[in-house]
Amino acid sequence: MAKELRQASNDARDGSASEPEIRTIYLIKQVRHKALLRLESALQVLGVTTTQFRILTAVSLAGTCSSAGLSRMFGVKPQTMIKQIAILESNGLIARNVAKENKRVLEVTMTEAGRVAQRSCDRAATAVESAIFAPLEPAELRTYRALMEKLLASMRREADEEMP
Repeated sequence: MAKELRQASNDARDGSASEPEIRTIYLIKQVRHKALLRLESALQVLGVTTTQFRILTAVSLAGTCSSAGLSRMFGVKPQTMIKQIAILESNGLIARNVAKENKRVLEVTMTEAGRVAQRSCDRAATAVESAIFAPLEPAELRTYRALMEKLLASMRREADEEMP
């Protein structure tokens, strides 16, 4: 299937066929999928999933987060987030404590082991990114990032406008 899609794209570019070129959204999905597979492979060696790495990164940047806040941030059900937090806690990477301001809220903080793991995961992610983007010149990568940021900002604004 992929070979046929590439051929159709090549034919469309050189005008030898009336097939439409591959949709940009399809290319985005394929790049995302392959990038996540590479990241998963790199993180697996460290005993962390991509979801857990994202949680560790969020907590690292925020300092303290509630599990409810994390579930909203990642767009998952609170039960799903609680499972991931429980795994990270059992591995000694995060700690949960009752919030001082509201005894019904559990705050998630990073342990020293969590900070070490997050830095190791971050180095692995940097290596994966470097390998993925190696074919691009530095200026091309800056342009790519700028365009992605522009699209993301636009999509966030549209989502904000849709909220009542």
